[in-house]
Amino acid sequence: MSQLCPCGSGLEYSLCCQPYLRADAHAPTPSQLMRSRYSAYVMQDADYLVATWHPQTRSPSLKADILASFGSTCWSGLTVYEAAAGNHENEGFVSFVARFAEQGAESAIVERSRFLKENGQWYYVDGTRPQFGRNDPCPCASGKKYKKCCGR
Repeated sequence: MSQLCPCGSGLEYSLCCQPYLRADAHAPTPSQLMRSRYSAYVMQDADYLVATWHPQTRSPSLKADILASFGSTCWSGLTVYEAAAGNHENEGFVSFVARFAEQGAESAIVERSRFLKENGQWYYVDGTRPQFGRNDPCPCASGKKYKKCCGR
């Protein structure tokens, strides 16, 4: 029985993010790396998350922190709403909304992530929270205003 990929691509997991999580291939774009990292959170694959985090920005407690988050977080959806080139060919940005519930309370991460490519592999470096006005449309494409959706 086929399983849809958690990243929301609409593709089967085996044809989408699974090859990256299994280390059969490297994600070819920052957007695909973002999607595969989201899938790794859903599948609770801390090793993949650490391996795709840029070595210079990994904290010593990264794996332990990720593992600790798995018990209380239930991921419910990903919306990638922008992918952009960086200042050079080995830099890229992906803006997304990742929805989750933690201890019964629904929330969302809204981030513009920065990625760097080194030795043919993309890595997550860091992220910033984009600024939205309270009355702007929500970037998750819900059709609601930001203040009534992910801005809560």
